Amino acid sequence: MGEKTDGGLLEGKVQHHGRFAFLLSEKPGREDLMLRGPSLRLAMDGDRVQVRLTPGEKGRAVGEIVRVLERARAGVTGVLRRAREGWLAVPEEGDERDAVRVLAFSAGIAPREGEAVVVRITEWPTLSSPAGGEVCEALGLPGTPGVRMRVVLRARGLPENFPDAVLAESRAFPDEVSGEMLAGRLDLRGRPIFTVDGADAKDFDDAVSLEVLSPLRVRLGVHIADVAHYVRPGTAIDAEAAGRATSIYLADRVVPMLAPNLSDGLCSLMPGVDRLTLSCFMDLDAGGNVRDSFLKESVIRSRRRFTYEEVESAMNGGRVADVDAQVRESILRMRTLSRLLTVRRMRRGALDMTVPEFKVVVDAAGRPREVVKRPRLGSHRLIEEFMLLANETVARALLARRLPFLSRVHPDPETRKLAVLGAELKKLGVYVPGSLTKTPATALQIVLQKAAGHPLEDTVNMLVMRSLKQASYSQAPGGHFGLASPAYCHFTSPIRRYPDLVTHRAVKALLQGRPEPSLARGLKELAEHCSQRERLAAEAERRSVDLLRAELLKEKIGQVFEGVVSGTAGFGIFVTLGKTGACGLLRGASAALGSRVRVRLDRVDEGKGELDLSMADMGRLAASAPAAPRHAPFHPKFDPAPKPRFHQGPGPNHDAGKPGY
Repeated sequence: MGEKTDGGLLEGKVQHHGRFAFLLSEKPGREDLMLRGPSLRLAMDGDRVQVRLTPGEKGRAVGEIVRVLERARAGVTGVLRRAREGWLAVPEEGDERDAVRVLAFSAGIAPREGEAVVVRITEWPTLSSPAGGEVCEALGLPGTPGVRMRVVLRARGLPENFPDAVLAESRAFPDEVSGEMLAGRLDLRGRPIFTVDGADAKDFDDAVSLEVLSPLRVRLGVHIADVAHYVRPGTAIDAEAAGRATSIYLADRVVPMLAPNLSDGLCSLMPGVDRLTLSCFMDLDAGGNVRDSFLKESVIRSRRRFTYEEVESAMNGGRVADVDAQVRESILRMRTLSRLLTVRRMRRGALDMTVPEFKVVVDAAGRPREVVKRPRLGSHRLIEEFMLLANETVARALLARRLPFLSRVHPDPETRKLAVLGAELKKLGVYVPGSLTKTPATALQIVLQKAAGHPLEDTVNMLVMRSLKQASYSQAPGGHFGLASPAYCHFTSPIRRYPDLVTHRAVKALLQGRPEPSLARGLKELAEHCSQRERLAAEAERRSVDLLRAELLKEKIGQVFEGVVSGTAGFGIFVTLGKTGACGLLRGASAALGSRVRVRLDRVDEGKGELDLSMADMGRLAASAPAAPRHAPFHPKFDPAPKPRFHQGPGPNHDAGKPGY
């Protein structure tokens, strides 16, 4: 929950969910507080408010808004609808009660009924009257390709286009790295260094190399685009990057943090061209332990731009075109090293969760054509392990020199949530170690390892994920529960994450042996801002997938799908459709989590991305409930010594280094 004031009131930001809302926690490890009552009408999504605690159900306190301290944004989005007393802008997302009265239209703006619009608020809501404002932008009809994505961004106050001042500054940079930029840099242009990214990626943040130092020691190099060389404090580019805080990967487009000629050009580690980098070198022994490490400003010339699929093929002995012997040998050695690092990380208590990810394939016009499940490859895990290690190594180096930077923290889970998790797992027939609330890392690791390969694996992973707290940024050093790491930061993606750029500036201060007072200035506020923008971006990304998936599924109304019960509520059950990952509501039904069902798609709300389902076989619900598993993956007597699991890692846009730990 929020922070307490002298008067005993709580302060924090509001997140609306229809008829109720939450006061979001502003400190890592604190629980969000549910808000209820008529006072909810006073605040809009994201507003900062003061809240009074009142008694709630089952002894749990709820909050009542006393006053609004700060408005989150000056405008909202909605679909223009005619009402008895004029016009309303009705949000496609959220509740219709959040509709805004249209009091005026800006000059030259004449939208038609049914168009999506942006309304600048001129009258804030009261207990008796909704907000009102002026329509200042018409976005187009929601069914038009691209319009819904613009609504997704505008609804969250996320930017789309860059200001002219930012574009002008970015155009002033040279197209190539010049000789004078190389002074004092370690020249790595002759080394077998390469990048590994998704097939459609353009912003190549990171490159890797591996050098054999002796039969028992190797040197891993992680080379990261030196964005800090170009993006300096006090510039329009930096102010815009800080405001955005992250790139946004929508289903049909990328909204970059940096102007495209930087993110896709001068900073991107493209093959065959000189690029400025910050290199983290780690010397590892035969056990995967870092025996020495150092950081350098450097220049590289990537030998090749690999896709994950190509590296996966090379790892498994397949033929990949245009790969020289040095690079091929490096990939094979990297495979061995990454597996060693995984084993080492699991032994110290890190969690290893796999959550299915889906990609919406769109055509040139932005219309969805199919939904595909993202493959999880060993090559994803390889790069993930190297990025994790570099992030940890940099965090330790900065802590040792007491330099200010943004830590990436992940608090331990709450005992109460672990108890709920244990009860849910037992209902599924999953063995739950008695140490779940006392030594949760070890216990959760056992649960996840034993769920591997079982039909209920996705359900178990989902339940474990829900029991954990959210990782965030902090100006104070802190541990990372999920990674079992005492110190962690983000260093490896400065093209798409502002905290990484802050880390780079701290690294440069370390390398140049000079204090940088500006590094510590406003770090607490920056940590909160970046954490909030990260959440908004993730929400927008999920929303974009839901909307395009719903648009695609509208053509399949009446068809029958296989699904798994992924959520339960008093009014029905939520079913995830296996092939698409879409989640729909089956009203009035009840079933155990993990139950396999056959459902019919009855209705699709494209604007909200919602699906209504009905049972295709009424006799299947009871029969499909998951029975208590009786085989090895779920009980310790069949596997007394759980082994580290080599699974295929998450997709490239979900934290860790490329990936959200």
